[in-house]
Amino acid sequence: MWNASYITLIALTFQNIMAFMLAWACDREIRMKNFYRVIFFIPPVLSEVVVGMAWRFIINDIDGANVINRMLTQIGLSNFTHNWLSDPNTALSTVAVIHCWKGFGWGFLIFLAGLQTIPRELYEAARVDGASAWQSFKKITIPLMIPVMVLVAILTVLGTMQVFVLIVSLVGGEFAGHTSVPVLRILASMRGSSRFGYACAQGITFGMVLIIISFIQYRFSKKGQ
Repeated sequence: MWNASYITLIALTFQNIMAFMLAWACDREIRMKNFYRVIFFIPPVLSEVVVGMAWRFIINDIDGANVINRMLTQIGLSNFTHNWLSDPNTALSTVAVIHCWKGFGWGFLIFLAGLQTIPRELYEAARVDGASAWQSFKKITIPLMIPVMVLVAILTVLGTMQVFVLIVSLVGGEFAGHTSVPVLRILASMRGSSRFGYACAQGITFGMVLIIISFIQYRFSKKGQ
């Protein structure tokens, strides 16, 4: 639960902030914004197995291949080379960052749809009244986007707490240790010791935890409205 909560915290902050800022940028009149929309939405539609295996090749030592470490060495930063997935101190953070890269496109799409529902007349009226871009963003964009932010937060928590395919692809089927999450423990109970009753109890308990978390988020969102 701690590992899943850590990944979820990174997703709620880094992933959603990145998704919102990119959506806000693409909502503005910039060149090639349609191209950026397509590019940002590519990672979420890719298979988690493919993404995990690709990133495993990029950042882990497989037959001496580590693309990132090679790049760091070539630019004179060999001191920063690392076995990112093998070291218990960096493995979980590495998984969290890759998960954010894989999943930020969903939040980007929802945020972009929410931003496009804001009437442009509000920004024009604020500009006529002498409001700066930051004041318009703080007084118009953020308040009107709060319901969308709450929705993205709930979906992020539910999706991230249940992550396991990406982790299996990255660490090669490691069901325990520093990258273990609840779903992997449930799977390990069924595959390793064939304790199907215990795995069932774990699944029910985990499901109840997710329901409680969703209910708490929903209650807070209703109070905010």
